[in-house]
Amino acid sequence: MIRSLFTLASALLPVAALVQSQPQAWPREVQAVYDELKAECRAGGGKFVPDRARFAVQTEVTGDGKPDWVVEYDAAHCSNQGYSAWCGTAGCMIAILGSGRGGLTEIFSNNVRGWEAVKLDRGGTGLGLSVHGTVCGSIGADMCLEVLRWDGRKWALAGRRRGTPEDIGTDGGEPALPPSPGHGARWQFGGTGAGAVAAVTGHPQFVALGLRCQPGGGLYMSVVPTKALRLPPAGRPLLIGFRSHGELTEATQQLMLEPGKPDFSGALDPAMQALLTGADADLAAYASTDGGDEWEEITYLSLAGSTAAIRSLEKQCPQVAAVSPAAKPGQSRAVPLPVGYYVDMRIGTCARPFGDGTLYLAEDRLVSPYNSCKFTSLKMVDGRNFRQTESCLDEDGRPTAGTTNYRVTGPRSFAVETYSEDWTWCPAAQLPAKARFYKGAGR
Repeated sequence: MIRSLFTLASALLPVAALVQSQPQAWPREVQAVYDELKAECRAGGGKFVPDRARFAVQTEVTGDGKPDWVVEYDAAHCSNQGYSAWCGTAGCMIAILGSGRGGLTEIFSNNVRGWEAVKLDRGGTGLGLSVHGTVCGSIGADMCLEVLRWDGRKWALAGRRRGTPEDIGTDGGEPALPPSPGHGARWQFGGTGAGAVAAVTGHPQFVALGLRCQPGGGLYMSVVPTKALRLPPAGRPLLIGFRSHGELTEATQQLMLEPGKPDFSGALDPAMQALLTGADADLAAYASTDGGDEWEEITYLSLAGSTAAIRSLEKQCPQVAAVSPAAKPGQSRAVPLPVGYYVDMRIGTCARPFGDGTLYLAEDRLVSPYNSCKFTSLKMVDGRNFRQTESCLDEDGRPTAGTTNYRVTGPRSFAVETYSEDWTWCPAAQLPAKARFYKGAGR
């Protein structure tokens, strides 16, 4: 926003009161613009990173006394497009939706360096713009100020002049923002066997981010968040995304809160491991608390020393993978997950499972209330994947073997292979009675 840039023209007085800064519901036309940007970003494989508070502002610039809306496109960007998609030397793209009989319609769309509502000398309000210097016949970097008047059908130029030092002010313009906290810490390795860990500390949103070996093979990621990181609702995953500056590739890591701990943990995704051991000096970082619908950009993650630390950790993993400890109380004997009910958190919660549907992981098998097949076996295939085999009757009544493959996604969650599910452990006391179907080993 440009402020007080037009005050030197006696006929043009700023109308700050016309800008509504309080959060409010957007009109459907504004929401449609937002939803379209989000859909385009996600369709292209990117993470949608919005600044909702800045994306749309209610104001009045057409002089009819009815609310207009200014949409600032640079307030929402896609992780795989960067910030430059809507900005250039002429400023950043804005659109103005003006009120009419049929609702809001777009009446302005262009790149500007700033805008504000201004009061015109003949009454009513107009649109003040800071635009590319060449519009005023100067060089592009110079300031050029315009005032536009809306006549009900089109914009008419009400005034134009070059900017002066007085427009900028003695302080050089807008107050300088405090520098964003960075992250330059170095990864460290320590410990042996099951106690080995590769970790980095000092991140503004993470007290620590660490990797460790898991029984059965593979690595596990754990993060301890600081108060600066927004956390998901209870029972929902925290998604952490990283993007390589050099390779232009992204990966997403799903993490679940460990019971009784501040840690969010999950089996390390191979694509995430590739980024953490890549050639970048740091990775762009994102977090989502709503399953990946929208993301927040957080401080970049330093990779100083990460490859050496992770390679040292991997040397400790064979001895951990070879160990087959007895299941802890409350743990399944067959897979590294706790016994109990699981709810698909993608479409439900512990208190409200979709259709009261749950699965029950017993010590030796996974049970569904809708499955009439005879259980055969449940076993780990590798460090992250397990398989259940059952005998089911075909249409002729003959027994036929069938298998279902699953993937461990966290310390208390799993997914069916090839399906975007999020089966997460829930305390039985939190479930509705209809969802607590399991009666014991005889069922």
